Amino acid sequence: MVRTVYTPEYCLQYLEQYASQENFVLGLILGQITEARENIIHLARTPEEKSSESSSEASYASDKPESARNLLGVSEAWVADHAKHVTRMLPGGIFVQGIFITSDEDIFEDPNYFSKVKSVLNYTYKALSGNQYMYANYPHSNERLILHMSTNTKVLTCKSIEVGSGKSTAIKNVEWKFVAKPQQWQRLDCYYEFDDVYPVVVKKSGISVKHQFQQILESAHKTIESSVMFIDGELKDGSEALEQLIKKKRPKNSAKSAQEIPKSMHVSLFVPFENSLPETVEYLECDGSIHFSGVVSSSVFMYPKATVSETIAAVKQDIIRSLASRFTMHCDALIDDNLLPEEKVCFNEPPRRVLVPVGSLYLCDYLFPGEAPAEALLSVKELLDLQITEADVVCDVETPADTSEFDALDRDASSEELLATPLEASQFMYITGICFAMFVLIVSIFIHYYDTIALCIFKLLARS
Repeated sequence: MVRTVYTPEYCLQYLEQYASQENFVLGLILGQITEARENIIHLARTPEEKSSESSSEASYASDKPESARNLLGVSEAWVADHAKHVTRMLPGGIFVQGIFITSDEDIFEDPNYFSKVKSVLNYTYKALSGNQYMYANYPHSNERLILHMSTNTKVLTCKSIEVGSGKSTAIKNVEWKFVAKPQQWQRLDCYYEFDDVYPVVVKKSGISVKHQFQQILESAHKTIESSVMFIDGELKDGSEALEQLIKKKRPKNSAKSAQEIPKSMHVSLFVPFENSLPETVEYLECDGSIHFSGVVSSSVFMYPKATVSETIAAVKQDIIRSLASRFTMHCDALIDDNLLPEEKVCFNEPPRRVLVPVGSLYLCDYLFPGEAPAEALLSVKELLDLQITEADVVCDVETPADTSEFDALDRDASSEELLATPLEASQFMYITGICFAMFVLIVSIFIHYYDTIALCIFKLLARS
């Protein structure tokens, strides 16, 4: 059976735009796979590689790039780095599904070019597997798409190969269908609140922020994976399709068109009581604690024929992927990963989430404290090859962190330091007072019995 994928028609125009310029272009294919259908949502051109030696996290800048003239000049690490950045912007249930290429070479017939394609896909797959909490690779299949448009003939060819196995795999044909009508998506919104306390053990080198965040991420992953999901306040059958839930809620006499985009569904995650208790209890002597508090906004977009089980997995992926993305970005922005033990109270605020439109759904970006929505425009242009306006960025899904509790803790810590000196001074004064009282007592006794003491001293001197 031939694999079939569906994509909006504007993606064809996107490919033709580059093919008509007779330029070599490589980019990422972003999409969602469900049992009902595989949908491609966007094609994102990979930024042209900089001439600098490093292709690090911060290498996507506005410096003038140096174009790769053909596929053989492409760096696998550069494409993988692009895939990492883009994955952070994807809601749960959507993945990097492969790469697209516009060139005048036949990449499927030329062994050198096809070997390079496989190398790029395998390198990207391994790079995305480095952080399990990013859910960067689609978990149920290792097949990746290769879409090619010839700049000479404008012929479009799509195939797939298996990656990550290290073995020679067969090339499979893929039927690529463009859909004229906009794809309808079912939106599911969830607000998941974190309010947990974690112990901190100070080592000689200090406290590693990255290590502490990793522990929080592991704990959050276990909790969310064990949680039960309710849709619109009800527990649903996992095999039921989302569109069936919509039909059940819609009145029979409703005049709504079947093509109308359905309203958002509200999702709630609850942790069963028995799963909220620790498996074992141990006493640990710690030097401090981390209070991890805040609300993560999750907006997931699913194909209406997707099942409830697929939706549950997407929502959980989205929350964990969002946390992993923020922690990574926050740690990369730190000047020093270690906190000094002398710091009694330290406040860390990872970036907050904003939504950016892509076609008929939303992807996301993250803004650090103090950054304006205009910052998201740069990321969308650079990583997704899209032009949007500042008004298109949805900034109210999450609010900036409330620092009042932190300020109160900081004041308490300062008060403790201020109170430490008077306490020590009072102890000194207490001891000094006792010594002075003893001195006065001795002097008083000496004065009272002066005659007797003087007589005794005189007799002792006379005998000697």
